[in-house]
Amino acid sequence: MQNLFSYKTDGFVHFIGCGGAGTRPLMRIFHELGFTVSGSDLAESPSLERLRELGLRVFAGHDKAHLPTADGNKLLLVYSSAVTEENPELAEARRIGGTCIRRGEALGLLAGLFPHVIAVSGSHGKTSVSAMITHILKTAGLKPGYLIGADVVSWEESGSAGAGKIFVCEADESDGTHTAIHASTAVVTNIEDDHAWNFASPEILLENFRKFGFQAGKLIYTDAPPAHSLFQGHSCAYPVSPGTVPVDPRFASFGYYRRINAALALEAVTRDGLLDHESALEALLSFPGVGRRLQIHCEGEKQLLIEDYAHHPTELAASIRTLRELHPGRRLVVVFQPHRYARLKRYFHEFAQALAAPDAVFITPVFAAWTEKDTLDSNDLARAVGNGARALSGSWKAMAEEIFPALHDNDLVAVIGAGDVKEILPFLKEKIRRIPDLALVFAAGGSSRRFALGDKLFQELSGVPVFVHSLRALLPCVRKGYAVMAVPEGKQGKFIEALHRHYPEALEILRFAPGGETRTQSVKNALDALPSDAEIVAIHDAARPLITAGALADCVRACRKYGGAVSARRASDTVKETDENALVVRTLPRENLWTVQTPQVFHLSLLLEACRKAEKHGGTFTDDASLVETFTGTKVKLVENRAENGKITYPGDLLFAEACMKARHGH
Repeated sequence: MQNLFSYKTDGFVHFIGCGGAGTRPLMRIFHELGFTVSGSDLAESPSLERLRELGLRVFAGHDKAHLPTADGNKLLLVYSSAVTEENPELAEARRIGGTCIRRGEALGLLAGLFPHVIAVSGSHGKTSVSAMITHILKTAGLKPGYLIGADVVSWEESGSAGAGKIFVCEADESDGTHTAIHASTAVVTNIEDDHAWNFASPEILLENFRKFGFQAGKLIYTDAPPAHSLFQGHSCAYPVSPGTVPVDPRFASFGYYRRINAALALEAVTRDGLLDHESALEALLSFPGVGRRLQIHCEGEKQLLIEDYAHHPTELAASIRTLRELHPGRRLVVVFQPHRYARLKRYFHEFAQALAAPDAVFITPVFAAWTEKDTLDSNDLARAVGNGARALSGSWKAMAEEIFPALHDNDLVAVIGAGDVKEILPFLKEKIRRIPDLALVFAAGGSSRRFALGDKLFQELSGVPVFVHSLRALLPCVRKGYAVMAVPEGKQGKFIEALHRHYPEALEILRFAPGGETRTQSVKNALDALPSDAEIVAIHDAARPLITAGALADCVRACRKYGGAVSARRASDTVKETDENALVVRTLPRENLWTVQTPQVFHLSLLLEACRKAEKHGGTFTDDASLVETFTGTKVKLVENRAENGKITYPGDLLFAEACMKARHGH
């Protein structure tokens, strides 16, 4: 092919399958480097929208008319492994004499534009390791370019050109295109015969790994068969033994295989001389994680829902081991989707052995990809696992409903697989979040006097009003009709209008009550509107949009034991008491000082008793806990919430909340 720079000065780069996890960031990097790019994907998706937001020309559906030029000499076409020769854009590009290369080959050309390249390949774990290396370098201020084959939590995008000096990439071994990359440092996480069906023989796959490693100036690899013998003779190789990875207490939350990944990432950065070991380690401690890799989706009062991407028996066994390690004492329920019939058939007995370890197993239909059926399917795997393992069928909602009756208190539900099994998550979330005897009260009757820019509850965060974020987080935890929002007189219509636009489902669950002159009166009005069989009530300030369902569940658990519980944070600043002239009277020891937030959760009968006594005896209370403490003698339990949960009081609070929201959700 002609020089890559010729397409930058007088040509076009077109991507087929540009919505894919590996192709979308590749297209973005080409764009950032000044190439004229365009692309198409099979259907509309959030990925295409993200590319359009950059001003890029992308299409849903495939048509030869989408090609940016009819001059083949000016066209470089990049296509993903899922694209067949019958694709009309690929067929037309070949007809007009365009240069057509696979995504991995384009990545190799791109890497050649950077002076220093760290490329990560391997059968398992390459996404996490490449993301860890990138995170370390970004945290150290080195501004690397990078391409990661999945969304990383809190990152705006999974690909960037960076400053153009260092490039970190995930190299694909599944089609052999990792050999297109000549890295400064290559990292090989592990080697198995996964994807061997894409090659004439497993030996060719191994030879591809060998070529990838020997093309690099330095090589970091996990010292386990067959890598040990495969890389013998490399002039600058550094093996990392899984058995000698130090169990640093600071990495306790990483779990078993994340610690191995962390060791490889640290070795790659330090052997390259980019950072010293301690600086790299400190940076890695703040690694936010990769989407679909041990990702916590929701925590209810009784159950926890986690997703993992494992789809090979080695990965599956490591995932189960890590889940046991990180969540001891919980009953483990695995919902597993076999990924492709070829893999299920090749490793059938290994899958059955790995799935014998959880306490309960549900197996969804196989994610078929290129083959619609084979001699073994999910029913066969369930029978081989035994111990009550069950094969599921039907819609994702129907499969979730089949799982619900088998769930116990304190279960950890792990949805595992690389296909579309993630579609079951919303239905499982709905069940796991809901707390049957809980009711919610949203306090929305404040005057916003200190905000200065109008009603703070209707200010937008990520395009959505503040109060809607609070409702979205907590309403799924209760039954229809068991949530009430106390709003100022005359404003109910404005709240309803905003919900119709941003969260119409809320109107099926939520009731409204008139706000009172005081917070206590507003809360009492809301309590009177609740169903009579509610037993526990949580009061939450609608102006706290960062609240999580997990924080609510923590408070509910504590409330059952103590009668009342409040979300709070330990004071980190020194607190001083002054006189009326702001002269210090004394400095308070902060060890036992807390700042109180919401939700504030109580047995409903206890809170009603306190409200009745307040009506009779009077008094002003800044929060509901003070009310309960004063009139019932209850010692309210403070429940530490380490996540940001600030209240919108001043305009600057909106900016902070926006930043927190982007970091939390990866936008």
